Amino acid sequence: MYVHIPFCNGRCAYCDFVSSVGQFDARAYVAALCREITERAPAYVDTVFIGGGTPSVLPRGALTEILQTLRSRACFSADCEITCEANPESCSDAFLREAVQSGVNRLSLGVQSLCDEILASVGRRHTAQQALAAVARAKAHGIQNINCDLMLGLPHQSAPDVAHAVNALAACGVTHVSAYALTVEEGTPLHRAGFTVNGDYAAELYDVAWGRLRALGFERYEVSNFCRPRKRCRHNYKYWTLSPYVGVGAAAHSYNGHCRSYNTSDIAAYIRGERNETVQTVTAADTLEEYILLGLRTADGISFAALDRLCGGDWAAQKRDALRPLLAAGLLEYTAGGIRLGEKAFYTMNEVIVRLL
Repeated sequence: MYVHIPFCNGRCAYCDFVSSVGQFDARAYVAALCREITERAPAYVDTVFIGGGTPSVLPRGALTEILQTLRSRACFSADCEITCEANPESCSDAFLREAVQSGVNRLSLGVQSLCDEILASVGRRHTAQQALAAVARAKAHGIQNINCDLMLGLPHQSAPDVAHAVNALAACGVTHVSAYALTVEEGTPLHRAGFTVNGDYAAELYDVAWGRLRALGFERYEVSNFCRPRKRCRHNYKYWTLSPYVGVGAAAHSYNGHCRSYNTSDIAAYIRGERNETVQTVTAADTLEEYILLGLRTADGISFAALDRLCGGDWAAQKRDALRPLLAAGLLEYTAGGIRLGEKAFYTMNEVIVRLL
């Protein structure tokens, strides 16, 4: 289950997500959210991800109401992974106390960088010290499973900045790091300022991040996600393996194996109960393409049995001419039951995947 909270204290220079700064009544939104949960919650839930926006800016009591409503409609697995996103400046003791009491057992912090100048340049509202303090505060409240997001390719970012961030977060005891290359979306302040990401340099920064994470005992289980042993994000892994999920909230997406759907991104309309859900049928060809696109991002790769089932034949035989040079070049490698990206293919991943579609 995914729950979208579209509120923030401020808008970052790179952000184009569906979020709002002080324009709507958060409690009215939560009431609408709980109505949708009551109508659409599945019978059984084993992962919950409360994302945004910034869920930690919700008024106290709202997080409890959301999870109580969900529990009243769905059976939670005994080991249900319940993640909530937060930003360091709003990751207060009061927020953490409520999060733990309502059942949150995994925290995802938007750190992005541990250089104050870089943070200020992209409109982040926290300092490096606040980010590290938020990790320590979460652990003190009993949340031991903590992810921190980092961005690569930010203005003025250097390799030592990235290495320092990884080292400092690992020293704080985080269990998971998501390291994403910055994408400058049209219409954002960074785009209007004319900033562009140097792709080659961003790849170098990625190499620095992965090199430090690997040396510190993290595994890369998806191209942008790294974790301590047995600390993969189970919720996100469902997206990459085409498992079904229900999304609630403005702009939230759902997938049932046959259709993808999404709610209106108009927050005011959502609060009024006008979800205006758009439904798109997923064909067999769509599913095959998505399985390859998403599966090859993971360390587990894709299985020949699943590929054969999805294409209705011998997929490897059909793609023999495309596979042979990729395997010979080390861009792909065999697993026990399929294929996955080779180490050097992570920099040319899109090119490899296109040749298999």
